[in-house]
Amino acid sequence: MTVITYDLQNDLALLKGDFTPKTVFALSGDQPELLQDVYVAGYPFGNEISSSIKVTKGIISSLTGIGNNFSNVQIDAALQSGNSGGPILDEMGNVVGVAVAKLDAKYMYDNFGSIPENTNFGIRSSVVRNILDSNGVSSLPPNRSEIERSELGKMITGGTYYVSCLMTLAQIEVLKTKKVMYENFD
Repeated sequence: MTVITYDLQNDLALLKGDFTPKTVFALSGDQPELLQDVYVAGYPFGNEISSSIKVTKGIISSLTGIGNNFSNVQIDAALQSGNSGGPILDEMGNVVGVAVAKLDAKYMYDNFGSIPENTNFGIRSSVVRNILDSNGVSSLPPNRSEIERSELGKMITGGTYYVSCLMTLAQIEVLKTKKVMYENFD
């Protein structure tokens, strides 16, 4: 896997793999809509639970993220660690977003006295399109008609891959600012 570029602000990276996926998702050409049905695919908790793709269903519950971040949408489909980077798809199999975060339960309880439920976020597909366009990567035209759920399931299985990172880019950047204890192993 090679990192082509990354966007620290939106927690996205463009990766080049050494494989050919069975399915390539089209990016939605439409703006996300409030109450729009979505499916989120990913590998929550990685291979610790199982190596099988998992899918949750929900809606777009807000057209902004935390602090009115208009690069995000809020969804109520369940997200867990391991869903990050997974596609958020509409009923036509188009990517409307990329799973990126959920509210921290401890922080919300400590600061608001409540444990959040179904408050998760994705990066809009328009941001993904900008990254692809900036790097000369073309994308498929969006699908314009609903597809059978069984077909959508096959697309999700064929186009969503498990990628494991030992550290986030933010953690790597922090480490770059630290002094190295051992520079030479001779």
